[in-house]
Amino acid sequence: MRTVTAEDLAALRCLWPAHDVWDGHAARAATGEVSFLAAWLGGEPVGVALVQWKGCAGTAARSALPDAVEINHLHVRDSHRGQGIGTGLIGHAERLASSRGVARVVLAVEDDNDAARGLYLRLGYRPTGLFDECVYSYRDDHGVERWASERSESLIKDLGSVSSPDSGGRAGVGNGYPGTTMTGRRNQEP
Repeated sequence: MRTVTAEDLAALRCLWPAHDVWDGHAARAATGEVSFLAAWLGGEPVGVALVQWKGCAGTAARSALPDAVEINHLHVRDSHRGQGIGTGLIGHAERLASSRGVARVVLAVEDDNDAARGLYLRLGYRPTGLFDECVYSYRDDHGVERWASERSESLIKDLGSVSSPDSGGRAGVGNGYPGTTMTGRRNQEP
């Protein structure tokens, strides 16, 4: 798990094509708006996530939780699900947030994604009752722009004393998560 570098971006483009998604994430990271994280296994990118430093993406969550940051665009490649990669990305993002003095982190989950909700609850996130409608565009496998809409609830976690991102998660709250992972469809891009 690490912050995406220029070399990583080139590898992502080559090994996990996603139209312009990776470049968009990298551009936002260059402004400091987000941290773009990736998980690698044997030189292959197997998962990604963003930490959105300017607050929650959804209007209701951003208004009610102004001091929280959001982990979003969480995606684990289908062939690597159930191996703890999403859990590791979430843990790394939490440690990064804690190292910046952030006390609360949000993950949004679609209403009908019980598997992702179950994972997030096991990782210590709790329901807020805050729902947002998200309308977004994406490019399908053929490069055609598509639009989608989804309703998601924000789940929140108080970080407490999470170890630093460089410690590999060996100490502190937020470590030793179960090795299963399912990411929310809201967060699944390519």
